[in-house]
Amino acid sequence: MKKTLFALGCILSMVKLGAQCNELFISEYVEGTRNNKALEIYNPGTATIDLSNYRVTRWQNGSAVWTSQFSDLLSGTIGSNEAKVLVIDRRDTTQTGQDTPVTYNLRVKADLFLSKDYNTSFSMSFNGDDAMSLDKLNTATNKWSPIDIFGKIGQQPQLPSNPSRTIGWSDSFPNNTGLGLWCTIDKTLIRKHGIKQGVSANPANFNPRKEWEVYPVNTFDSLRTHICDCNKFAARNQEIAAQQVQLFPNPATSEVKAFFQGAVISIIAMDMQGRKVQLPFEMQYPNGFAIATISTASLSSGVYHLQAIGAGQENYSARLIKQ
Repeated sequence: MKKTLFALGCILSMVKLGAQCNELFISEYVEGTRNNKALEIYNPGTATIDLSNYRVTRWQNGSAVWTSQFSDLLSGTIGSNEAKVLVIDRRDTTQTGQDTPVTYNLRVKADLFLSKDYNTSFSMSFNGDDAMSLDKLNTATNKWSPIDIFGKIGQQPQLPSNPSRTIGWSDSFPNNTGLGLWCTIDKTLIRKHGIKQGVSANPANFNPRKEWEVYPVNTFDSLRTHICDCNKFAARNQEIAAQQVQLFPNPATSEVKAFFQGAVISIIAMDMQGRKVQLPFEMQYPNGFAIATISTASLSSGVYHLQAIGAGQENYSARLIKQ
């Protein structure tokens, strides 16, 4: 294999992995509102890969020198033609400000939550002007090498007229001065299906449109699956179970209350024969909680499967007994 020196303030030893369809790469990039940050990692190969020898690194604000607080180790395994989702670990729904929780629709897509502690890791706090890399450990030399780079390491996109303003890399040369469409801030990017390997050498210029399709902010529906020319079929899409909801009182008479993550737009009850009944309800938000008071007066005595849809298309379910 051909070895290339990669000097960015520090010198990283890199191995160019020329063979396509053999190594992991970043298949989706989500830079959403607040803490809605995610990366999808894809395995185009035929073998299951141990993720313990991989990490993600954020090169903050044009940095070219790695420090431990900007990197997170991965764990578990990733199967052949499988996509796994990395999400910033902001799950506490009581928090605000810089700890505002990731929206439910993105949380349920996560396979790994990273960057929980600001003092030890910070890789997933990217905001569109940070280069990201997926790195692999050479166990023989104990050295890390990027196997895929998103952005340009050592460069921070800036407006010439206002260098302090955060902007993203764009689709117009030189791609870092604000010309054209800003593609890496408030956007979701999906790797084009013809891409079969990562970018292991730091690019002279980073034009996101070259290898990525650009979608609106907070687009999460394609996470956990990826289409790649390395494989005949799209990556396996893992089913997401509906979140269980606590009902009280249960058994119920004329009404029942239920806690939700946020506002609910639809609630139905399905009986044992599969017949569905739309249930009227009222939402209240005491002390930051979302509580629905659901009328069950129209239901006959029996056992029902309660299904609810949240304002962000979240799915909820519960077992309801009507006296």
